[in-house]
Amino acid sequence: MGRIKQGLDYFPLNTDFMHDRVVRRVMKREGDSAFTILLYTLSYLYSGEGYYIHVDDDFYDELSDQLFSTDNDSVRRVLHLFVEYGFFDSSLYERYGILTSADIQRQFLFITKRRSRRHISPDYCLLPDEETVHSTLPDAVAETPDIVTQTLDTVTESPDTATKSTLIKRKEKERKENILPNPPLPKGGDEEEEGGDFSNRKPAKKKRELTQSDIDRMQAPADGHPRNLSGLLDNLRLYHIPPSEQYAIVLKSNYGEIGGKVWKGFGVIRASAGKIKLPGHYLLSVLNN
Repeated sequence: MGRIKQGLDYFPLNTDFMHDRVVRRVMKREGDSAFTILLYTLSYLYSGEGYYIHVDDDFYDELSDQLFSTDNDSVRRVLHLFVEYGFFDSSLYERYGILTSADIQRQFLFITKRRSRRHISPDYCLLPDEETVHSTLPDAVAETPDIVTQTLDTVTESPDTATKSTLIKRKEKERKENILPNPPLPKGGDEEEEGGDFSNRKPAKKKRELTQSDIDRMQAPADGHPRNLSGLLDNLRLYHIPPSEQYAIVLKSNYGEIGGKVWKGFGVIRASAGKIKLPGHYLLSVLNN
């Protein structure tokens, strides 16, 4: 029986990665080769164990052999600086000789969310319990509404149930087409004419909370502006930002317009190493300034 795959086939890289404060600081000291060393290390890390990598003399030698005019001492020095400046966790590096971080572990759990088996060693885990528990919730729960909808199509319907089923399908279609929690009322719909009787007015409907499915269906306008909406949504989900805050961030960032404030905000969040407890609030404050 083959070994269960642990590593990843890919890992995302934000468009503002080179502008990260720690990355620029190390590049200023060690030159452009520091960026190449970091990318090689992340590739080894994600493709191997998926969320950490052991570093020793053999690793430094192997990495330096693949780089032009870079020896193992340079590789060791650059990676040590990334640990010292907080890109990788220093305590786990000193204790176990591994490179990892809370963001790397979040990325691993997010990308492998559909795997039946995935595990972060308790000795290496940097995430709070609520994040690791949330990340292992079964996907079947989220898929239940679709299963129920499909079941309605397969049931033999009497004339009465057929009418109800049609109404249910119509409401479901309208719900999917409308991502706004409170769509504007059409003119002449529920508005009373001046001097009219308000006694029969129906109470306003309660606002429907946005779901992650609503956010995932959002599409950027086709107006020619360079955007990375998919990358923006990936980052928002990665930091477990609530859908209502995601919706506001998407709109205020012009659907993830490249070069906008939101990408610099993500850089600050990563550099904080978990000190920013409410990333959604922080991004909104950046976009509002």
